[in-house]
Amino acid sequence: MRARLVSMGLASLAVLALPALAAAPPAVAPPPVSTPSAPTLAPTQAVGPMAATVTALGLQMSPHRAAYRLTLASSKEGSRVTGVVGAMNFAWNDVCRGWTTEQRFQIRFLYSEADDQEMTTSYTTWEAKDGSVYRFNVRKQITGQPDEEMKGVATLSGEDGGVAHFEKPKPQDVQLAPGTVFPTAHTLLLIDQARRGEAPVYVRPVFDGSEAEEAGPVSAVIGRAKPLAKDAVVVAALHKDKAWPVHLAFFPNDDQQALPDYDTAMMLMDNGIVQSMLIDYGDFKVRAELVALEPLPKPSC
Repeated sequence: MRARLVSMGLASLAVLALPALAAAPPAVAPPPVSTPSAPTLAPTQAVGPMAATVTALGLQMSPHRAAYRLTLASSKEGSRVTGVVGAMNFAWNDVCRGWTTEQRFQIRFLYSEADDQEMTTSYTTWEAKDGSVYRFNVRKQITGQPDEEMKGVATLSGEDGGVAHFEKPKPQDVQLAPGTVFPTAHTLLLIDQARRGEAPVYVRPVFDGSEAEEAGPVSAVIGRAKPLAKDAVVVAALHKDKAWPVHLAFFPNDDQQALPDYDTAMMLMDNGIVQSMLIDYGDFKVRAELVALEPLPKPSC
């Protein structure tokens, strides 16, 4: 099973793909990944109401550093996964022309009939504030061995689609269909949809760079805002007391497959921060719980 990046609060929950069942050598930390800088190429200009909405909403978002605890929420009878233990840390920053994310997580999968396996992922991005350009670099190790690296830059021309230029794992171009958006823009558009309280279902192709293929559609169902008064971490750090329940279903780019690869439920605040997340892989679910949150300053641009 393989999961694309999950849009979460102006960042993404890094690739929670399941490692193959195999003997696990001692894990080592992956090499550091530098944060992608603003592209030197002339960006494709995003035009139209979508770009204007994304740019305006970005002014209201909260740069922050957060820590999440990853645990097994539940598993069905017969599931080979008996436990999940891990942690995720990420920082989302305003860098004037764009947003950067720096994310790292370590997660250990416990199996009933195989050795435990540990996966370490480093994920960094730079995304233009109008949603027109996206740089990405994802490095993953499984049980201490390099598994894959995705690196490149993608551009969009408004709602007309665009192209993703991959440097790794091999040089290639992937066409992006009309309507495609990048992860930060997707989160901002979800917040806009939630605030307006109009159609509760929102569907967009989302490109995140985790796979060298066209963006698959992500279907979002947005519920009514709920109180978060019991979450001391969030209230103390940001004085926020409500969030929207959002259910995301991630579909492959395949018209023949009616079911999503996986889905997730989250509590999304209006400043782009996710308070909690539950990822459903079918025979088991993983919970991501916010345990620490630190607001970061906005630059003087």
